[in-house]
Amino acid sequence: MPELWIPYGAVENLVTLQAENLGVVAEPPSDQGSIEIERMSELVKGASQVFVCDSAPPTLEFLRALLPVFGESQGTSLAAPAPKRIEAGVPELKGRVNTLPPPVPSTEGAGAVYAPQLMEKGLKLVVGSARPDPLFGILDAKVQACLNWVANSNAIAAGAREGMEPQPLQKTAAFDAMEDMASKIPESKFLSLLSRGGKLWTVMEDAPFDAIKNAFPKVQMPQTKGLVVGAGGRGYDDTFSEAVRAVWSAIDGVKRTGSILLMAESSEGMGSTALEMLVTGQMSGSERRREKYVDGLEEIFYLNKLKQEYDVLLLSGLPETYARSKLGLTTAKGSAEAVGRMLNKVGRTGKMNVVPRAPEFAILSG
Repeated sequence: MPELWIPYGAVENLVTLQAENLGVVAEPPSDQGSIEIERMSELVKGASQVFVCDSAPPTLEFLRALLPVFGESQGTSLAAPAPKRIEAGVPELKGRVNTLPPPVPSTEGAGAVYAPQLMEKGLKLVVGSARPDPLFGILDAKVQACLNWVANSNAIAAGAREGMEPQPLQKTAAFDAMEDMASKIPESKFLSLLSRGGKLWTVMEDAPFDAIKNAFPKVQMPQTKGLVVGAGGRGYDDTFSEAVRAVWSAIDGVKRTGSILLMAESSEGMGSTALEMLVTGQMSGSERRREKYVDGLEEIFYLNKLKQEYDVLLLSGLPETYARSKLGLTTAKGSAEAVGRMLNKVGRTGKMNVVPRAPEFAILSG
């Protein structure tokens, strides 16, 4: 009986399927990645500031690999939106990472407002873990820098899109808008990190969209009646926002109207203003008007599309009131219950594909 371990927060959940029910499992290729530690060390030594975009496992591993350099380069400052997450993963950096919140938007308009630190003189390194994204196509270091430290960037990017249809791994007008904003940050280098099996696989310096896209392993899956999707574990599934965005890179692995088990701990809650407004009754589930954009508004569309086109079962740490009543999702209390429900949906001989780490793959039907 095949046993599969799906990352879920800081742990892994066991999913057990009969051999006749198991379809294709997305597993990392065996090829070795490349990490030019000497090159990265020289960059850090020459940088005045290092901006850490997230706390995903590849980002933390990158920081651990360069700890000796950070120890020598006391003149290099580190900044992150949430330093405690970085320090929890890399305790040796405790006290070294400064808090850099998003800048206050201008009251004179909805244009881009950059955090002053981004515009200072000196080489700046921006480090972030890349992953597929339904709005931008790819969420790389450039996009993350703008989301974190350029006020109104999300609204500008969303406004550049003609529609809200999810397009993971397709270069979108929203990505172009972010790339243009990032190009205005002087003396900057963007390091996009990719992982395989939850481990740092390679570092891509100032890489164009297509280069990052082609680095994601492609997995062919005959579409089945069921699909198990892991949002990636700690650093990837901290919020429901990350989960509802992650599922789209795996969606081709399931038939339309099929059943999806989405596993995402969501220990930090909703993760976007729009989803928070939805679960607190400040926004209706059908609200899509662009002139009333709030951060994450596209996620309401993604959630509705999921519910309309698939049968979605959520395994998370969200309160039942939110998950069931406000988000309108069926929930399970554990992986055994969730798998049992999925098997009832797909049938005794039905197949289920499995994508344990959705942020690492490009899933193709076939």
